[in-house]
Amino acid sequence: MIRQRKRHNSIYFLCKNCKKYFSVNIIWFPKKQILKDHLSGLSFKDLGDKYSVSKSKAYRICKEELRKLPDNNKITFKYCNRFSSLFEFDAKYINVKGYERKIAFLWGVDYERHDFPIILLARSESYESWAKFFELFRIINHYPRLIICDDNSPLKIAARYKFPEVKIQTCYNHFKEGIRRVLKVRSDDTYKNFSREIDQLLSVKRSTQDFNNFLFKIYEYHKNDPVKLQIIVNLEKRKNEFLAFQGYRRAPVTTNMIEGFNSHLEQRLKHINSFNSFEHAKLWLNAYVLKRRCTKLTDCKSRFRFLNGKIPLHMTKKVDVDLPTFF
Repeated sequence: MIRQRKRHNSIYFLCKNCKKYFSVNIIWFPKKQILKDHLSGLSFKDLGDKYSVSKSKAYRICKEELRKLPDNNKITFKYCNRFSSLFEFDAKYINVKGYERKIAFLWGVDYERHDFPIILLARSESYESWAKFFELFRIINHYPRLIICDDNSPLKIAARYKFPEVKIQTCYNHFKEGIRRVLKVRSDDTYKNFSREIDQLLSVKRSTQDFNNFLFKIYEYHKNDPVKLQIIVNLEKRKNEFLAFQGYRRAPVTTNMIEGFNSHLEQRLKHINSFNSFEHAKLWLNAYVLKRRCTKLTDCKSRFRFLNGKIPLHMTKKVDVDLPTFF
């Protein structure tokens, strides 16, 4: 090959055999740091300004680095086995080009360790999707004992099928919000007082006896109204879902933790109108979760303050196992 000329940050060469030109970039880029900055919120334009490259170059660097990262679920299978028995599960919907409706990103957080062992991108939040998601938990040989989730039937059915012994705690906040929507309390005052009584019932953790007594008082006062009676009967039938926390120390009755992580992801996706393809969305979300698992916790409060400064992936990895560097 013969060196021809230098242009900007590239040197152009001529191949003697094929008589074609090619270029070699002589500037080194901190590619992993560029990807980390992108996952932290910087747009490709901002990355270009920061590292003196075009936004298309920044995009290519990020795409290249995304493909190099290992699969999050395989990392869990290979390196981790120390999970708690409490998990919160939820789905986050995202835009992907070529799909009329948003597609579902299924994930769950270890309540005690703030780690995300399993993730799955699915076309819908169906029973089949959740069954596939929970099957991955069986592959890593971990069986949650208590699941906290919103009032999602496909999720609950799939969880009970895959984990016959699991207890499921329905999120109080989601259930109360569902009742408010059914009764239309924000636009109609007819059932507002009744809705407040249900809110009070599900405002704190109660013993079985206390729950029964409170619910019976509501029944005695509202039993002649068929709309109210239907809700009361539903509460009685599903009582075990509202009292599943019993027997688990510090178990939550809301999905506030996973909802908080959903908010973080929503904030990060604010500047991404949609992903170009299903595969690109899968790669990006895999990198986003892996980065979260490898980043020190800083904003834990109250009972979780002791987690600040710790890395979630380090708290769930196998004993005496050295983790590779991903970023």
